[in-house]
Amino acid sequence: MSVQSPEAVASSPRATAAVAAIRADLETNPGSALEDVAARTGTTPAEVLAALPEGEALCLPGSLFVEVMDEIANWGEITLVMNTGEVILEAKGELPRGSEARGFLNLHGTSIGGHLRTDACRTVAFVTRHLFGTPTRSVQFYSVTGGCMFKVYLGRGPDRQLIPAQVAAFEAAAARFAERRP
Repeated sequence: MSVQSPEAVASSPRATAAVAAIRADLETNPGSALEDVAARTGTTPAEVLAALPEGEALCLPGSLFVEVMDEIANWGEITLVMNTGEVILEAKGELPRGSEARGFLNLHGTSIGGHLRTDACRTVAFVTRHLFGTPTRSVQFYSVTGGCMFKVYLGRGPDRQLIPAQVAAFEAAAARFAERRP
């Protein structure tokens, strides 16, 4: 499998057919998870991310991984999602502030913890889209192989609506990080 950045994927000769297939699938299945679209079109989740309609994804370099994770640690309760295709695993809680050691960002929270290889992240994306008919905001982390490492979804209040303070923090962070795009 060749590994390309979302920008390279979007401009490669193979991209035209792949983007057309992805966009046709998204039109037929507008609220699908990106992993499902990738499986149906024979592409990677990163290729689907790069082909999302204008305004749905702000793609940033993976070098911002630790800074973005630090930012999310200020947002309160979130839902962390890992989708392997066979399993969709969710954990709810506050994302702990990490500490870096030996190439990993180490998270030592009570509900969310783990060890994340910092150089494995190629793309950080602030994603605004409907998922299964519901508006969502998430920060998604894509690996050098085009797979999604994990996603962080904003929390919802008792009325199942996105928490306004988190939406404001998400939008402010997206705007701030967008200014640092190369």
